[in-house]
Amino acid sequence: MKKLLYLIVLMLVLGLIVTGCDILPVVPTAEKDEAASLTKVRPDVQPGLDFSGPHYNLNLIGKKADWNPGGSFDNWDRHTIFVPENTYDWKTLNEMDDDIKILMTQWREDNLDDQNYGEDDFAVVDGNACDDGIAKFQLKSGKYDVYIVAKGKPGGNADITGMVYVEATNDYLFSIGTINVSRSKKWKDITDIFYVSDSEETIGGLDLILSGGDDVWVFEYLDMARTLDEYEDAGYFWEFINNNIKLIQVRFYEQ
Repeated sequence: MKKLLYLIVLMLVLGLIVTGCDILPVVPTAEKDEAASLTKVRPDVQPGLDFSGPHYNLNLIGKKADWNPGGSFDNWDRHTIFVPENTYDWKTLNEMDDDIKILMTQWREDNLDDQNYGEDDFAVVDGNACDDGIAKFQLKSGKYDVYIVAKGKPGGNADITGMVYVEATNDYLFSIGTINVSRSKKWKDITDIFYVSDSEETIGGLDLILSGGDDVWVFEYLDMARTLDEYEDAGYFWEFINNNIKLIQVRFYEQ
């Protein structure tokens, strides 16, 4: 009798898998398996922030220099971007001069250009930086506190620099600071590289922030910059240099 019950349950489960496969989201096996180890991590509680509260989780997963699985990696529901595990090795193998770029945009209702991707939400627009050195990520509208942590063995470190640039000429205007992350249980606050100060923009020759004024959320700053003809396609990206980190997790908490 027990064997019969087991057989019935097994048949029901198989039936659900077969009939339900057309409504389940398709997640690449590599992303599902590797991201699972990140989503189980419970961060140390930081003062003034409820880490168990609502947030968006983005995983950066390092891959060997010759990794080339094919596919578009443009499923907006994904939470993973694949990056080279070692930027130097990847650049050498692919004869590239530039470091990895993670282009970042933010959805806004009055945006009439090509900055928006779909609805007002977080979205991984291009989840593979290993093919051409570029990935794309969209933030939901609003302002966020941003935290980062590195996981996985053996360790290593990575540098992330927030950059303001002009897309048409590929001209880097100025950086919004660089953060270094290494394998640790501690989360690091990297919100600063999303805010432009008057001292930083001076490097780029712009004058959109009053001296001594408050720092400006980078996407609000870009809105101001785009009112000038020469900066109408100004953008923001992360310059990413990885030195053997396999797993990096980034969390966005609405302010």
